[in-house]
Amino acid sequence: MKRWRLLGVLVAATGLAAVGVPAATADAATTTVRSGMKITVDETIVTSTSCTLGAVISTSKALTAGHCGNVGQVVYSASGARVGTITANRITRQLDIAVITLAPRVASQQDAIDWDASFWRGQAVSKAGITTGYGQGVITEPRPVLRRAYGFSLAPPFVNQHATYSVDTTLRSEAGDSGAGVRDGRGRVVGILSSGDERSTAIAPVSKLPRDLR
Repeated sequence: MKRWRLLGVLVAATGLAAVGVPAATADAATTTVRSGMKITVDETIVTSTSCTLGAVISTSKALTAGHCGNVGQVVYSASGARVGTITANRITRQLDIAVITLAPRVASQQDAIDWDASFWRGQAVSKAGITTGYGQGVITEPRPVLRRAYGFSLAPPFVNQHATYSVDTTLRSEAGDSGAGVRDGRGRVVGILSSGDERSTAIAPVSKLPRDLR
């Protein structure tokens, strides 16, 4: 299992599971891309990283956590169907969000996004991750703060570090929930789950994603 830590807190990052090579010929036309679904990215020839797809922002783009994969990597569904490719990643720009360009033949369920969302202490939020499922919480630190995170994997460079702006919540999360869309009380996606544990979870605000990537 890949583990990430953020300021001494166990990160709700990617699960690591031994799998076979995904079938490149899987019929993506039978796959509907939606928020909350499990996605995988090959990490080595025998292991893959599992994350949650956070939001479908258009008929051609979706979001997940930046630490879930690198630009150019193919994204698969749980069944091994190719659903897209990571075409942008802001993790090196202090934002733990990656953009997935969807494969031409997939169907999609587009989400409501609040690109101008602001946060306040006590604000109700929710998430749906592949590990812990649906959960509710509140914002505890509404100001986006730059936090340093580090993680380990079986692929070079084995130890990864990055800094990301995030907002703190009381949401519970575990490995595999990374990338989940965090929603406000009206059901709009306002953030992407970046890291956390059973006590608190940090989210990357979607408002910080550049307009040309939306």
